Order: sequence, then structure tokens, then C-alpha cells
Amino acid sequence: MTFVISLCLVGEGAVKKIKLKINHKNKIHTIETFKGKFLKDVSEAEGIPFSFPCGGNGRCGKCMVRFISGAPRPTAADMTYIREKELSEGYRLLCRCVLENDCEVSINDSADEDGIVAESVDINSFDKNVKERDFDSYGIAVDIGTTTIAAALLGVNKSGEHAVIDTASTVNHQRKYGDDVISRIAYASDEEGLKRLNEIVVSDVKELVDKLSAGIKSEIAGLVVTGNTTMLHIFRNINVESLGRYPYETTGLDIEKRSMYGINTVIMPGFTAFVGADILSGVYFTDLMKEGEKSLLLDLGTNGEMAYYNGKELKICSTAAGPVFEGGTISCGVASVPGAISHIRINEAGHKVSYETIGGKAPIGLCGTGVMEAVSELVRVGVISSDGLLSDEYFDEGFPITEDKKVSLKQEDIRNVQLAKAAVNSGIRQLLSGEVPDRVCISGGFGTNIDYDAIRPLKLFPDTVEGNCVGAGNTALKGALKYLAASLSGDDRVSEETALLTKIKESATELILANKDDFDDTFVEAMNF
Repeated sequence: MTFVISLCLVGEGAVKKIKLKINHKNKIHTIETFKGKFLKDVSEAEGIPFSFPCGGNGRCGKCMVRFISGAPRPTAADMTYIREKELSEGYRLLCRCVLENDCEVSINDSADEDGIVAESVDINSFDKNVKERDFDSYGIAVDIGTTTIAAALLGVNKSGEHAVIDTASTVNHQRKYGDDVISRIAYASDEEGLKRLNEIVVSDVKELVDKLSAGIKSEIAGLVVTGNTTMLHIFRNINVESLGRYPYETTGLDIEKRSMYGINTVIMPGFTAFVGADILSGVYFTDLMKEGEKSLLLDLGTNGEMAYYNGKELKICSTAAGPVFEGGTISCGVASVPGAISHIRINEAGHKVSYETIGGKAPIGLCGTGVMEAVSELVRVGVISSDGLLSDEYFDEGFPITEDKKVSLKQEDIRNVQLAKAAVNSGIRQLLSGEVPDRVCISGGFGTNIDYDAIRPLKLFPDTVEGNCVGAGNTALKGALKYLAASLSGDDRVSEETALLTKIKESATELILANKDDFDDTFVEAMNF
């Protein structure tokens, strides 16, 4: 006997169409879509930009939108990050929101991330006496960071003298899929995700190359690219899945030559999965392995990476600091964009706050330096205890940074700062093994812009390091420029510098902090202020 079953997709069981109105930048987008679709997918298809710091996994609460009508049922993520009153007013997380009925939603712009301030290099920061008309060849160096991509145009004459002519930077537009390498690795774990991220970064770099080469009469003779291991894997369209799970196997750490954008390109070598070419470039530029000198290099970006030369051997390690130093995992944290609060002072008597914002714009949140200085000041005036607790007055609602309380530090923010600073402090102590470095170079925007005296109460650095800290700028880009200058100057020089890069790579010993018996005790101790 044969049974024929007919399914009629009507009424309650049908996948029905719904009407959606999205208010964005004073423009109403009227869309017809299907019930059950994610709002983020519909808005992306409509060309409405939005960033998801946690990769759209509902783990940060920073993509809040408001439904004017037809709000869907709150998800578990909504109830975790949005207060009951705001839920009743129609607020939901864009990344987790599933459309159920005809509705209207207001999507406000997140911070204008295209305005992120990238750490670059000074123009004419190399041989200042060389004039542009003296240049015989040109090249471009690029540093692909997780947050930003910085590039610089270098001119070289026949004598080997060189100068930085121009610089350019852009936000790494992969950020919409997560603001840290772990989120990017997760997104790129399948072929389609990797292809998408590769297309984004290749396009971003091409935009910078085109911009810098626009005013040059002759062709660009060389391109040197550096960056962390994950970003360079994605740039070369290499599978990154193994970077996200133990034992974190990687390929492509050696120096590589290829053609990109029709230009002879060199990709700088890296150390390991989590101590990449950006750190090796920094070791190379700062001459960290200088005989008879103990030197420490720190990079406090989206991952805490460090290298220490004790006069005989080079040791490297990475710490799970997270993106706190760039405003990540902080409820009011933003990237270094116009309006981000970057410096803070708090009156000890009345807890009155004064602050500076990037570009002098109205405050929109705290960038990395603002976060660190705010917590440090609250420790100094006694609002935060040595074990990291906000005083009773501010424990429930947080400490207001702005008068309207839209920017405030909450207890969970303090805890995230503690975890990040403990990772860095304990990592340094394990790497130094009781030794005192003669110099400490801190690379990146954080190292350049932070007021070291202002963050002293944080105890971010061990006492033996604190007084020696010097901001070294973008040492990754500077290292790429150094190699580029050699490659444009002739075969002999580039051979010498290539040999030096290889020596640095092969000299390094990686310290795995998780394998150290006393690391947990050191970490817990470093949690305190």
C-alpha cells in the first residue's frame, strides 16, 4: 500500500513573509523578508553597516538596537546584557535577533570605526636630509593588525639613503566579524568564511597601496608585509582552523616572496601561532638582540605578546590579555575613534571627572588608554579596592565617567581589566625570571599614547620594569620599512638583512606560560591593585 502525504504550507506552519522597516541615518529601508531570519543577515544584505565585536555570538552586548514595534521575544543573550526596563522598551541585540512578525527597528550607527586612529610612523623619520627628488625607487611597507592596517611609502636613492614620504591607514574591515583573532579564526574555520575575510584584507591593503602610489611617477618596486600570524594566514588565504585549537599548528612562518597587486612582495617571517611577524619585525627594528644588553619588547594590542633578550638568548611568549587594551570587553569601550575618551583625571575629594577625547569630540566611550587611566584613577582615589571591588556607592550601577552616565565603568569592566593586567604582569615576570632589563620598549598605539605615571596604581608592570618603559611606536611597521629599505638598496644588503631575520627567528625559545608550575599563583597575585 502506498501512502501519499501532502504538505500545505499555509497558516501557522508556513514560512511566511513579513514586512520590516529599518530606520538608519534618518533613512527608512522597507524590506520584505521571511519570518525566522536573523536581523543581522537582513541588514547586511541591505548594506547597513554594523560591527560585532564578539563576532556576532552574543557575548559582548554592544550591538543593541531598538524595536519601535513588533519586537521579537528576548533571547538568553538579550536578557544577559539588556536591563529589564530596556527590554520592555524594545531593545534587543542585533546579532542574535530573529525576526518573528512585521516590525520596525531603529539601528543607530556604532562608533565610526573608519575613523580609528592607527599607530604609524613619522614622515621623513629615517634619513631626514634626503629630498624627494633624490629618490630612485619606491616601496611600500604594510602592517596588518587585528584592528587597523597601517602602511608607509618609502623612497630610496642610489646611495641607499631613504625616507618615509607618506603614510596611510585604514580600519581592518574584518572587525565586523569580531574584534579579536579568536573570533576571526572561528569565522574563517570554513572555506567560505576564510574566502570572505581574505577578500576583505586583500582589498583593504590594495586601497592603501593605491593611495600611496597615486602620486608616484615610477612604479612601486617592492612591498613588504608584516602582521600577526592569524592576519598573515588570512592575507595569504591559508587555513587558520589549526590556530584555534591545541597544539596550535601553523604553516608559513618563514620569510616568503610572492607577487601581490603586480608588485614583488615579501611577507615577513614570524615566530609561532601567537607570536607573529609583527613581534619579530619589532625585535629586528629595535635591535633587541644587542650584545651585552638586556632588552624587553612588549606589544599590548589585542593579544599580549613579548620578547626578552637577556644578553645571551631570546625568549618569547604570549599572554591571554584579550582586547581590553583596545577597549574590547568593556561595556562602554570603543576603539580609538574621534570621541573616545583617551585620558582621565578624577578629583580625590569629590570624585569629579575631567577627561580628554580624541579629536575633542563629544564623548562616546573609553578607548584602551582611557580604560586603563580610569581604573587607575579610581584605585588611586579609593573607589576601587586593592582586590578590584567598586565601593558600595557605585557597585550596582557603576562609576559614571560622563555626567549623563552614558559612559560608566561597571564591576565586570574592572574584573576584565584585572584579568588583562594580571596576564601581562605575570607573563613579564615569568619571562624575566627575576632579571632586570636595561630597556623596555612598548610598541603600538597603547605604548605611545599611555601616560605611564597615570597608570602606576594599576600595577600593570612589575616594579623592576615600570621605570624603564618607553613607547616605541609601531615597531612592526618600522621593521618592515627597515627590511624594505635594504631590499630596494641592492642584493648584498637584502641578503644580510634576510640572514639577520632568519637568525632572530631561529634564536627564539617560546615560553609556554600554561606549562609553568607557578604561573597560576603568579597570575592570581597579579590580579590585585
